[in-house]
Amino acid sequence: MKLSKKAVTYILDIAFILFAGIMVFRIFFHNRELDDIIEDVKRADPVWTVTGLITIIAFVCCESWIFHYMLRIYKIRVSIPRCIRYSFIGFFYSSITPSASGGQPMQIAYMKRDGIKIGYSTLITWIVTICYKSALVILGTVFLIFKRDYCEAALGDWRWLLILGYVLNVGLLAVMIFVLFKPLYARKLGIQIVNLLSAIRLIKRSEKYIMKVSRITKNYAVGAEYVKRHKRVIVNVMLISFLQRILLSSITFIVYKAFGLSGESFFTIIAIQTVIGIMVEMMPLPGAAGISETCFVVLFEVIFGSETMLNSAMLLSRGISFYALIIIGGLVTLISHIFAKHHPVIEEDFDVKRAGETADNTDQ
Repeated sequence: MKLSKKAVTYILDIAFILFAGIMVFRIFFHNRELDDIIEDVKRADPVWTVTGLITIIAFVCCESWIFHYMLRIYKIRVSIPRCIRYSFIGFFYSSITPSASGGQPMQIAYMKRDGIKIGYSTLITWIVTICYKSALVILGTVFLIFKRDYCEAALGDWRWLLILGYVLNVGLLAVMIFVLFKPLYARKLGIQIVNLLSAIRLIKRSEKYIMKVSRITKNYAVGAEYVKRHKRVIVNVMLISFLQRILLSSITFIVYKAFGLSGESFFTIIAIQTVIGIMVEMMPLPGAAGISETCFVVLFEVIFGSETMLNSAMLLSRGISFYALIIIGGLVTLISHIFAKHHPVIEEDFDVKRAGETADNTDQ
């Protein structure tokens, strides 16, 4: 059976993550026996470890909550379990693609398979991404102000990575917000791109793609107009995104407590972990593999004390927040491919005024 180019790309990305994980393991645990490392991880309190797993699942479900909330506003009836499936599939593909670029398109594809119009699903995932990135930048900036001295001392020669992270995250936000509120410009640009691809004979039947671009941006323009009129929705999504970010960053604090450590506050640890998020999330590496572990060791060296404890904490923290998420998301994706039946959702025609009334009723 011949694999598609996309499938080959995903396989290569997963292979890179495994390779990077092996290299990180060899670098940070080069002078220790595997049995000793396993014993260190076993020393972690299982109650705290399970708490970490529950927390990372809650982190994913926060996005599902947003999906369910916004789809209801658009008069699209989707069950919460189906929204949870969208989220796990999205996080799985985000984890195995550079700069987390694969998650959103796959979520849109699964929503389309369930009968949700691409214009709506694109707008929803777009808003989710904007709020998620905004929460990272805002929280990271606030935390960095309060922990500036510690971060500057710990970063040293790695300060350039923090600056680069800010530039990439803020740049992406600026572009996404512009497209959100200027959908007509997006339509013109999309048509120009289609015409260009047709002129150089990379695509055929350009009229088909132009109609698709026009249809998507029409739905997108309607949804964007709704966002402008009903800012409460964005506020609610932002609040959930803040919660989501705090849950993700709290995994390191949970690991800290799992090893029986004390002395550092919850605020300090999630502040440092959020700063690491700014540094690594936009890196063009699948799952930011390798760089995430390195930044963890650099910034948490003082907090976790000994090298042995630091490396073990890094292994457990990364195992919960990344590798466990890949495993769970991969299983959900596999089950969706094998067992999930196609049941189109019930969708009504979208109207801005009615959506506003639905939003008001939903918020009450």
